[in-house]
Amino acid sequence: IVKKKIIILIHSSFSAILVGLSGSCVLIPCRFSYPENGKTYTEFKGIWFKGNEESTVYHTDASNIIDSFKGRTSLNGDLGKNDCSLKISSLSSSDAGSFIFRTEIKDLANIMEKMMEKTLDILSTICVSSPETPENPNVSVEEEVTSGKPVTATCAVSHSCPSDLPKVTWSHDGKQSSPSQPQNHGQWKLTSYSLTFTPSREDHNKHLSCTAEFKGKTVTDYKTLKVKCKSAIIYYCFSRLLKHYNQAFEL
Repeated sequence: IVKKKIIILIHSSFSAILVGLSGSCVLIPCRFSYPENGKTYTEFKGIWFKGNEESTVYHTDASNIIDSFKGRTSLNGDLGKNDCSLKISSLSSSDAGSFIFRTEIKDLANIMEKMMEKTLDILSTICVSSPETPENPNVSVEEEVTSGKPVTATCAVSHSCPSDLPKVTWSHDGKQSSPSQPQNHGQWKLTSYSLTFTPSREDHNKHLSCTAEFKGKTVTDYKTLKVKCKSAIIYYCFSRLLKHYNQAFEL
C-alpha cells in the first residue's frame, strides 16, 4: 500500500501588507491548523514561496531555496506547535512581493485523503514592502520640569525586527535603562528607551533629542525643555532675570 502525501496550503494569521526596513529584517506571523482526529503528528515540512510555487524562499531542505534568499530566511516558530512564522533578514526593495506558506504533514494523508485529494487552495498571501527610511522616534517628557529634580523621558522607536534593535542615543547625560520588551503596535514592534536625568536652569529652552540609528540610517525626534526653578532658588533665578532685564534696559 502506497501512502499518499497530502499538501495543505494554510492561512497566515492575518492577510495584510507588512513593512520592513531595508537592511533590517521582517517577521511574517503565521499559524495553521489541521484536523488531528485524536492523533499526534511529529513530522512536518515547511515551505514558503514568493509570488508563486516556483520561487522557494524557505524549505526544510535548504538546497531547495533560491539563491537570492539563501541564508536570509528562517522559521521563527515551531511547526510542531502550529507556528509557521517566517523571518527574512537583510531586506532589500527587491524582496517586495507576495509570500505563501505550505506544509506537508507525514501520515496525515490516510485521514485527509478523501477530503483533500486533488484539492489545492491558496487561502492567504502576504506582501512585504521595504522602505528606505525608518520612521522617526517619539520623545515624551513632562511639559515642565524642575531644576535640580530628576525626571524620566522616554523614546519610542518603531521597528520591524525585534532581534535587530536600532542604536539609540540621547543628547543629554543621564541614566539610560535597558530597552523595554518589544510590544505589538499594529504590524510593527514598539520599543521604549528611557533616560533619567536632572535638568538645570541652563537646559531651559534646549532640545532633548533622541536619535535612532538603523543600519546607518539615522532619524531623530526632540522635545524642548521648559525648566522652572525650585522654590529654594527662586530668588537666584529672579536675580538673574532682573540682571538680564536691567542690561537690556540700559541698552
